[in-house]
Amino acid sequence: MTIAELLDAAKRKQGSLGAIADHFGFHQSCLSTWRSGKRKPDAGAIMLLAELAELPPFETLAQIELELDDKHQSVWARALGNLRAAGVAATVTLTLGTCLAMLSSHDAQASQTHTVRNSPFPPEHQ
Repeated sequence: MTIAELLDAAKRKQGSLGAIADHFGFHQSCLSTWRSGKRKPDAGAIMLLAELAELPPFETLAQIELELDDKHQSVWARALGNLRAAGVAATVTLTLGTCLAMLSSHDAQASQTHTVRNSPFPPEHQ
């Protein structure tokens, strides 16, 4: 993702570049200097833009810095990989937990049904 793509995503969510500039408290022309590459936003500004665009802030920061920071590209690439791996691990964990909960619930219901059906008492006494 480039800074221009991030600005466009934030603009879609906020309605205008003016609205974005208002969040920062500066003139819209500053956003133009970021888009053109004349100036680079700091990490906090990138994360705020990500929030305004409703994107994950840390992943977006790593993507943008990977694009902008030639000197530390390998660091940002590792950070981005770690963030994505953590997201996958969290998704797998959540999915497995949900499946196990559903199986436990199903087993409990099956156990109750089995107990009631095999009861020696007529249904009105159960």
